[in-house]
Amino acid sequence: MEHSELRAKVETYFLGQLERGIARRSSLGPLTDEEKTRHRQSVDLLKMPNEDFWRMMGRENVRSEIKAFCESAGISDEDCKNHFWAILDEIRKAKIGSYEAMEAHAESLNHYNFSTALNSSVRAPMTTDDASRCTTRATPSQQPSGPLLSELFAQRLADAKAAGEWSPKALEDYQSWAELFIELQGDRPILTYLKADAREFKTALLSLPANRNKKPQTRGLPAKDAIEAAKEYALPTIATNTVNKALGRMQAIWKWADKQLDADVADIFGPMKLTNVTSARDEHHPFSMEQLQTIFDSPLYTGCKSKRFRTKPGSTDMSATSWYWLPLLGLWTGARLNELCQLRIEDIDDEDGIPFLKIHEGDGTQRVKFGKHRVVPLHPTLTKLGVLQYAKHQRDKGGDRLFPELKLGSSGYYSDQASKDFSNYIQSIGAKTPKTSFHSFRHNFKDACRHVGINSDLNDILLGHALPGMSGRYGDGKVPVKVLHNAVCKIRYDAVGMDHLYKEF
Repeated sequence: MEHSELRAKVETYFLGQLERGIARRSSLGPLTDEEKTRHRQSVDLLKMPNEDFWRMMGRENVRSEIKAFCESAGISDEDCKNHFWAILDEIRKAKIGSYEAMEAHAESLNHYNFSTALNSSVRAPMTTDDASRCTTRATPSQQPSGPLLSELFAQRLADAKAAGEWSPKALEDYQSWAELFIELQGDRPILTYLKADAREFKTALLSLPANRNKKPQTRGLPAKDAIEAAKEYALPTIATNTVNKALGRMQAIWKWADKQLDADVADIFGPMKLTNVTSARDEHHPFSMEQLQTIFDSPLYTGCKSKRFRTKPGSTDMSATSWYWLPLLGLWTGARLNELCQLRIEDIDDEDGIPFLKIHEGDGTQRVKFGKHRVVPLHPTLTKLGVLQYAKHQRDKGGDRLFPELKLGSSGYYSDQASKDFSNYIQSIGAKTPKTSFHSFRHNFKDACRHVGINSDLNDILLGHALPGMSGRYGDGKVPVKVLHNAVCKIRYDAVGMDHLYKEF
């Protein structure tokens, strides 16, 4: 397809859109200051490099945009595929021209031009029908207008990136749910969506298969087809928590839009969340004592063939690796996996001879759920096993992170690869069940605190949970390290033998 042919098709396509937009703008009047700002922001985004802009818009938006254009312009699937980026580049440039033309038209609505005098002598008297037609034309359109949801979300995305407001994982989460909503309900001005759209989206979520892009029956399918396939193959659907997260993300987008637009944006997503009758214990199980023994009797702790073949017995000592220490720290501190993976050497500190972990948010890569900073004293078992010597070894090497081999993942967390590695490892050694994962150590720690009678407030403080009821409302929630240390020292896992792990230092 020649460039001139493509350009002609793009012009025809956008001229039709522009004509309708100008007619709508004429009924609404000049742009408000807020609308002018949004127009300029949209144009600034469109002036990004072609591939950067469309990748920011997201896969589903790109697919929808190019499909609508190619179908309207009569471009074959083969030509669409062969000229994919060229077509998108022309669309992007046409959008810029469309915005600029719309702004010029809107500006003309601020003025009257009487330079051409009207010839009143030939004007016929206005009839009743003429008056009726004029009244009809003068009545503002009842159809809400404004930027498309995809355009608004692109602005929200840009704001969040500029402010460092969302982690890469949260950004990906927002984008995937926004794209799914647009795929299912269409890309329209946000004021045109109704409560019924939110209900339909919720209904679709309830039938959406879990991990649909990983299952062979649903991989690559549009959402509606994936839902049908899930019914046909009786596939498990996404969890209640995931449904609620999706609804919450969309509600947050709507609330942001309400602050940006002159017109009121109805909160169509609230209240709509499901009551979650599943407890955290039902979502994740603690490891049984037999599972724990299997883990700590495995080649990671008794000697393996090599780092690569760490499920096979051998003579390689793994005690200088994150694979070795993360499960031990998880069991004896109850910390979340990423809280451990992101530790810096300076986060192992001591007070009056009591060593402890500082779990906190630091630079842009250190995150703690709900931002709840805390200290967790190290259990004597960890010090006997040599965690302080391990930290000293890392410090002597000139490093600043406790586990320098762990790299920051695409989600913005150091735990991405560690989570996969641990899950694969316990699967290989026969210690995996459907509801056990690294998070199971956190449940083991919680149970161990209960079993030795540790005060529930101290238990929650050690785990970084919000204190419930009046405990959370009064006081500063801080507890001396010595008190926390006395509590931690009570924790025991008598049924799990670890004597074979102790070494001389």
